[in-house]
Amino acid sequence: MENTKLTKLEEVVDKLIEQLKGLKNDKKMLQTTLQTRDDKIKALETQVAELNDKQDKISERVDNLINSIEDWEKSPEPAVAEESEGSEGGEDQGHGAPLFT
Repeated sequence: MENTKLTKLEEVVDKLIEQLKGLKNDKKMLQTTLQTRDDKIKALETQVAELNDKQDKISERVDNLINSIEDWEKSPEPAVAEESEGSEGGEDQGHGAPLFT
């Protein structure tokens, strides 16, 4: 009778050990998956930061171009006499600073 109980206990312990091994294996796989995703998230965050920086620089350049155009539009038109007297060597005196540099 005790032998039967002992055998049954051994079987239960063996099942628990196998389940524990399976759970440890599952945990290891999940940790690997989690690490892979964490690495991907970090890479994507870096990419987003770089793209945001690039977008900010482009927005700043566009704003500067718009401001240059607005300044140019607000500047007074040169008189016809001034244009003919002031242009030497075919240079365009225009409206001050060049619009695009």
